[in-house]
Amino acid sequence: MREIKLQRFLQECGVASRRDIRRWIHEGRFQVAGRAVTDPNHPVRHPGDEVRLDGRPLRRAPQARSYFILNKPAGVVSTLSDPEGRPTVAALIRRIRERVFPVGRLDFHSDGLMLLTNDGELANFILSARNGVPKTYLLKIKGELSEAERGKLERGFVLEGERLNPFVIEPQSRTSAGNSWLRVTITEGKKHILRKAFQFSGHPVEKLRRVAIGGITLGKLPPGEWRELREEEVESFKRQYRFNAPASGKKQGRMREDRGAGLENLSVRRGSTYHVPRTKLKTKAFPQRTK
Repeated sequence: MREIKLQRFLQECGVASRRDIRRWIHEGRFQVAGRAVTDPNHPVRHPGDEVRLDGRPLRRAPQARSYFILNKPAGVVSTLSDPEGRPTVAALIRRIRERVFPVGRLDFHSDGLMLLTNDGELANFILSARNGVPKTYLLKIKGELSEAERGKLERGFVLEGERLNPFVIEPQSRTSAGNSWLRVTITEGKKHILRKAFQFSGHPVEKLRRVAIGGITLGKLPPGEWRELREEEVESFKRQYRFNAPASGKKQGRMREDRGAGLENLSVRRGSTYHVPRTKLKTKAFPQRTK
């Protein structure tokens, strides 16, 4: 019998991302040997102590790592449960036999690509802003960005007391009502960052769809549908962003030191080259001339 920290135990169970696990621990949702625990470092004797989540027993039995993408429709919450009783992605992934969790959030009114996995290390790597994994979106905004407004977003600016990383903005089309479709790539995941930034610029976001997370793209996946990522897709992503899951007990510091090709050195000068995985703008889904 040996002891393991509660947070580590839960990560190995694949119940959620490290960020969600810490939040759930502080909320008192886990019980160890019959007692509610709010300390992530609380020792768990394994085998021996029974660990429960909301009263449901958890097993540390190792499970194969699985990776899925989902095209979340608008009007669906991107979590597995919702205290307000709104529809969640859990209803869309019932046929997935593995226990997986969403990587990050996509707000209620937005649609598009979500990654689901039981690989806590990779999920945390993608969510950490310091790793610079790009997320790409198609946005319909009110009006048209001026050169000055676009330049400000592409240089980075202070919003609500925090400096935002530079955006990569590629205009796509104009609508008959004078609004604009843009393709925007960001490298951080602050809550509602795009909606807030464009609202601040005087161009509220009317529609928002995520189309890529790094090299993983939405493609032609229909709304509400999911598919499992092929092994070569996962391995390609890991190579592209130099992700190597650390061996047990080792920290990820070295991995981060070796990530010399990350996006933190991104230049967004006009005419500069920056390759982001692209998906074609479908005229059926995003007409060139719409109101």
